[in-house]
Amino acid sequence: MPPDATPSRTPPPALVLMERLYGEDVFEGFGPVLPPDLQGWNSDHPAFVELFGEVRPRVVIDVGVWKGRSVVFMGNLMRQLGIDGMVIAVDTFLGSPEHWNRKRADRIHTSLRLRHGYPGLYWQFLSNILQAGLRERVVPLAQTSENAALILKRAGVKADLVHVDAAHEYEPALRDARLYWDLLAPGGVLVGDDYSWPEVARAADEFARLVGQELDVQEPKWILRKPLVPAKKVSDFKILW
Repeated sequence: MPPDATPSRTPPPALVLMERLYGEDVFEGFGPVLPPDLQGWNSDHPAFVELFGEVRPRVVIDVGVWKGRSVVFMGNLMRQLGIDGMVIAVDTFLGSPEHWNRKRADRIHTSLRLRHGYPGLYWQFLSNILQAGLRERVVPLAQTSENAALILKRAGVKADLVHVDAAHEYEPALRDARLYWDLLAPGGVLVGDDYSWPEVARAADEFARLVGQELDVQEPKWILRKPLVPAKKVSDFKILW
């Protein structure tokens, strides 16, 4: 190698996946347009610290990210543990039905940052990621959980850890567990949120029974470990929606 040559740097996994999905770095040319706002719930649960130490995940899928607090927490865990990996952040960034309730005393609807009737959550999310210094570790995917699962499957993505924090209703919660279990690599971990919601708990209990794995509840998180040799294929089960 000539004396003035610099060794080429391997692109971070997040940039490689963004090129595959978008043909570009989605953060390129975007400057933070909003001040930091990492409002969130159960985003820095001790279970994450435990599981990151155990699994050392290189590919994480976070489903239902709101403003990105859990994404930032897990991205920072990767950085602290020296893991060269990425967090794929899946959300419609349109808000859930409860966020559109203008009668709520906490005025959560203001967090949607509606402009001409359209939410501005995505710009808040991107701003938060940049200000956290996690541009090279996060891949935003503005899609429904179902569409995102298909897109990631087609892109050949397999996750070491999946965090599902989207729907609070039984059928969509069960559907998300099924879809993202299929994207989980053998030996990986599925972490769900909101076990305190009765319909979510029902879905988590049912799914654990379907895959034949022990459910580890660390309120409000629920955790399922995928065996290295699958005992059952989820696609073999008839799940009615």
